[in-house]
Amino acid sequence: MAKFVFNDGKVFSGGYDLSDNITSVNLEINAEELDATTINSGGFRSKLGGLKDSTLQLDGFYEAGANKPDALLGASVGNELLVTTVPDAGVGNTAYFTKSRLFSYQMFGTVGEIAPFSISKSQSSDVVVQGKVQVDGNLTATGNSTGVQLGAVGATEKCYVGIHCYGVSGTSTPTVTFKLQSDDNSSFTSPTDRITFTGITAIGSDFQSVAGAITDQYWRLNYTISGTNPSFSIHATIGIE
Repeated sequence: MAKFVFNDGKVFSGGYDLSDNITSVNLEINAEELDATTINSGGFRSKLGGLKDSTLQLDGFYEAGANKPDALLGASVGNELLVTTVPDAGVGNTAYFTKSRLFSYQMFGTVGEIAPFSISKSQSSDVVVQGKVQVDGNLTATGNSTGVQLGAVGATEKCYVGIHCYGVSGTSTPTVTFKLQSDDNSSFTSPTDRITFTGITAIGSDFQSVAGAITDQYWRLNYTISGTNPSFSIHATIGIE
């Protein structure tokens, strides 16, 4: 990814697209700084990196109603949610996703100003995954994402998938079922199913992983859609950590 002006990002949380309300995103990933200095350190401090953690600060404009930020955030304090931040929107671009817990939700502000909100989330389990966007938009028929060469999954690594469904329409119980697939070639001539997700019928999110070692280097999402005139608004990301 080349240098860019941060003006086309996206933020998803728990199956909600918060992008139209967000004005500031600050994702911080850090490790504990541990002092390993000894009497044989040559007069300089020696340090090691300890346990890692992450925090996410989001600021934006308050809005209530169906599918608006307050509908999610107001009921989610203390709860764990999948969060995906995309610095430059579009399939194939870099995204960061993790399961985080919402600890602070602040609303309103100074008279005469647009009512703001501010939230603070902390990583609650697993890792912050740097991945690639595989689906970004509406799905109406069975198919596959383009696929991406993420590389093999080592014995101590996992391949993670984060899926947000932020819109559903249709009748006869519209359902979309995702599978994570891998192969040893970009044409996916003989794909292997690695994860089969529970069918999605409503707004929400899912976060799953498969452990290595896996030698396949190419990855994609397969999706099967059923129902009458089904349409799903989906954002999905794959990454290896």
